[in-house]
Amino acid sequence: MKIYTRQLLVVLLGLIGNLFATMFFRDSLPNGLIILTYQDHRLPIVDISFVCRSGAVFDPEGKAGTASLCTDMLLRGTKKLSADSIAQILDFIGARYGTGTDFDRCFLNLRLLKKDLSLGLDILSEMVLEPAFPEDEFTRAQEQTLTSAQRAYDYPSALVAMEFDRLLFGKHRYSLPPRGDTATIRKITRDDLKNFHKTHFVPNNCFIVFVGAVDHEEIKNEVHRRFANWQPGPVSSPQSPETILPEKIRVKLITRKDMNQTYIQFGHPGISVFNNDLIATRLMSYILGGPPLSSRMGLAVREHGGLAYDVRCWFDRRLLPGAFRATVQTAKPKEAIEKMFTEIRRMHETGATKSELLKAQNYFTGSFPLSYSSNQGKLDRLSEIELYHYGIDWLERFPDLVRATTLQQVNETAKQHLHPDRYIMVIMGNVTKDELNLPDVEWVE
Repeated sequence: MKIYTRQLLVVLLGLIGNLFATMFFRDSLPNGLIILTYQDHRLPIVDISFVCRSGAVFDPEGKAGTASLCTDMLLRGTKKLSADSIAQILDFIGARYGTGTDFDRCFLNLRLLKKDLSLGLDILSEMVLEPAFPEDEFTRAQEQTLTSAQRAYDYPSALVAMEFDRLLFGKHRYSLPPRGDTATIRKITRDDLKNFHKTHFVPNNCFIVFVGAVDHEEIKNEVHRRFANWQPGPVSSPQSPETILPEKIRVKLITRKDMNQTYIQFGHPGISVFNNDLIATRLMSYILGGPPLSSRMGLAVREHGGLAYDVRCWFDRRLLPGAFRATVQTAKPKEAIEKMFTEIRRMHETGATKSELLKAQNYFTGSFPLSYSSNQGKLDRLSEIELYHYGIDWLERFPDLVRATTLQQVNETAKQHLHPDRYIMVIMGNVTKDELNLPDVEWVE
C-alpha cells in the first residue's frame, strides 16, 4: 500500500509541475523589462510583484538602509499622487500592498481584483517611474525605520545575529541588516534615495511577475502601454565579501545577567546561490540541522539532550557568498555547544547515510510543490527563478535534480563546505568564560 501511495504522489507532483509549465510565460519589452505571467482563472484575483534586481548590497558606504528606505518611499507619493491619495485609492478597491528589501532585491507587491487591474497598473507604474520622495514623508519614513531598528535591540536573537554578521563580513554590506542600523539610517538623505532610484530602477534591471486571473498577451500589452518609453541604463555588479576562515574558534561573549537563557550563533563563510554544490549542500545541511525533531543536531540537543526547544543550521542563499550558520537558545550553553560541534564534525568526517539522504530527498521533493500552491507562493518562486537565473523549467527540474543527487555528492559537500573548529561564535547570556570552558579559542573583546 505504501508503494502505491508513493507512486500516486509522484504522479500527482508530476502533473502539478506540467500544469504549472503550461500556464507560465516569460516575455520582455525592447527596453529589457521582463514580464513573468502565471495564468490561473479560478478566482478573480491578480497578484503582482514588481522587482528591482538591486537590493541592500548596493547601499552607499556608511548609509546602510538606503535601498530599503527608497523602496518604502515608492508608496509615499508620486509626481501626481500624494501618499494619502495612493492609500485612499488602493484601500477603496480593497487592494493589499506593501514593499520589501533584502540583499538581492527591492520589491513592491500588489493584490487586487481582476476588474481593478488597469487602475492598479496605472498606480504601480507611477510609483515606479515617477516617485516624488516628498520631504515630509521622507522624515516620517526615516523615523519609522529608526524605531524599527531600535526595537531590534530588544531581541537577543537579532542582536546575536547582527554581531555574528559584523564579525564575519567586516566592512562588507552583509555586516548590517538590509534596513540598516540606527547609525546609518540617520545619515541617509533624500538625495541618496533619488540617486539609488535613478541608478538601479532601470527596465533592464527589473522584472514584473503576475499571478492569477490574467492572460499573458493582455498583460504584455498593458505593461507595454505603461513602461515602453522607460529608458534602459547601465547595470553594475555587487562586490563579493572578503571573508576569512579563522584558524581557530573566535568567540565574542556578551554578558547579560538579566537573561535566564543563552543565545548562540556560530558559523563560517558559506557559498553563493550559484554554487554547483547548492542542492547537495542543502540536502546535507537539512540532515545535519534542518527539522529540530529529526535532524542530527535536533536529536542530539533537543530530543536526547533536552537542552533546547529549537536548534538549527543552514547555508545562506544569496547572490554573493553568505554564511554557514548554526543557532540555539538554551539554559545549558556548554553542553549544547559540545553536542553541536560533535554533530558537525561527524558529518564532516563520515558524512550522511543512504537512509538519511532518502529522507531528505523525500522532504524536498514533497514540500516543493506545496511551496507554490498559493498565489503568494507562486510570486515567490517565480521571483526566485528570474532573480537567480534558474530557468523557466526550474519547477520541473528541481525535484529531478534533488532525486539525482548522490550520497557521494552530499558527503563531498560536507568535506568541502563544513569547517569544524574554525568558527566565528557569538554568545549572549548570563554565563562566564569559565562556565563555558571552551578549549583553544580566541576571545574577541
